[in-house]
Amino acid sequence: VSTQSTGASVKQKLSSALDFDKTLTATMKIHQVAKIINVKRIVPTFSVNGVFSCQLSPVSDHLTMGYGNGDVEIYNVETGEQVALVQNVCKNLPVTSLRFQRDSPIFYAAGPNGRVRLIDPVLGTNQCVLKVENEISCVDVNADNTYLALVGKEPDVYIYDASTYTVLNVFKGPPTGVALAEDDEGVGHSQRLFVTKFDPIDKHTVLSAGWDSTVKLWDTRTNNVVCSIAGPKVCGEGIDISGHYLLTASWFVKDALQLWDTRTQKLVANLKCRETESTEFLYCAQFYSTDKVLCGGSGVTDAKLIDTVDNKVLDELKTNLKVM
Repeated sequence: VSTQSTGASVKQKLSSALDFDKTLTATMKIHQVAKIINVKRIVPTFSVNGVFSCQLSPVSDHLTMGYGNGDVEIYNVETGEQVALVQNVCKNLPVTSLRFQRDSPIFYAAGPNGRVRLIDPVLGTNQCVLKVENEISCVDVNADNTYLALVGKEPDVYIYDASTYTVLNVFKGPPTGVALAEDDEGVGHSQRLFVTKFDPIDKHTVLSAGWDSTVKLWDTRTNNVVCSIAGPKVCGEGIDISGHYLLTASWFVKDALQLWDTRTQKLVANLKCRETESTEFLYCAQFYSTDKVLCGGSGVTDAKLIDTVDNKVLDELKTNLKVM
């Protein structure tokens, strides 16, 4: 969207761009919420060296948090009471990624020690299912819980069978020291990766992003890059996908929050995450609904709720801390 466009034309283009497939719209509720309400403030009862990851359970009112000391703690978000404490998940290293299996209370926890653990808080089990020679940044599971994706310090994306934990595919970057041409989009990443994410509908589509300023979209059944979008420099869980549209959060001074069309690999819009001119430097973003997104970072030190059609901040939750 041109910066010279009028407000009306920008809104018209955004509205048109967000005309999602009927199949997707049928599976997602379009929320009319315009406010963020602070329901509960949960404060750990001991020193945890910071919160590095968190996930809400898809089947209960539990919040799972991964700490800098390597522990994982589960709270009831209604009462604020502790449900469970799982110690030494990453052995004094940060728990950088938590991910629930779809429609299940069972979740994966991982970190820079190269271990992926499968934790069932109902049965009280805690099993190490993967050991890799990689500082893990992020894991994700696909729509039917059959594949597990893993990324980290290496520029490669690993796909595992989620029942046997054997490697199914590895999306590799170029050999060390080999420079890429500007138009060489058909190969993998060249630097550390911070996030991988499966399409919530298509179980074979997985995305990855990190320091090399590209977002790659892969098909797990092949070794091919389906789509490569140049520009976003992602330093956290800063990508999400909804239909044909990709949301990215970059560690940029400005224009850090962007919406892309994966069919054309073109930018749809730079989304406003601040009402005033100031540094943004985002770490994370995700779709809240088809027309609203959430984001946060180290420049934007609040959780922001943004309307993608009107391209404006609807509300914010003040933290004055880095939002990861």
